[in-house]
Amino acid sequence: MITNFEKITVELNAKELALIPSMIKAFSQYKKSNPIKAPQIVKKYNDNAKKGNIRLTQPRLRKIVNHIRSFGLLPIMATSNGYYVDFDKEEIKLQITSLQERANSILNCAKGLESFL
Repeated sequence: MITNFEKITVELNAKELALIPSMIKAFSQYKKSNPIKAPQIVKKYNDNAKKGNIRLTQPRLRKIVNHIRSFGLLPIMATSNGYYVDFDKEEIKLQITSLQERANSILNCAKGLESFL
């Protein structure tokens, strides 16, 4: 859970964890040539969800993707074109670099804000 974002970054609940296998199956259909964007995923899920199922949001989708990646369940790539799966080592390395660059950018922002303390 992330401070100031507790509501959307809370750990996955049982219903969300139960979505993981179907999400892995769904993501597996998308390759670099046919990525899918988060709003499309959320809309498809919510349009097809049965009554009583959870309502998916983009932040919760990102939390699910984070879980899938963190546990090494599927190599999901995320770019400005959307999400897709790629097992190519070079593509995975590029995604790792992108994640590291984003993490460094966030750390630099935190360091800048420390100057006000």
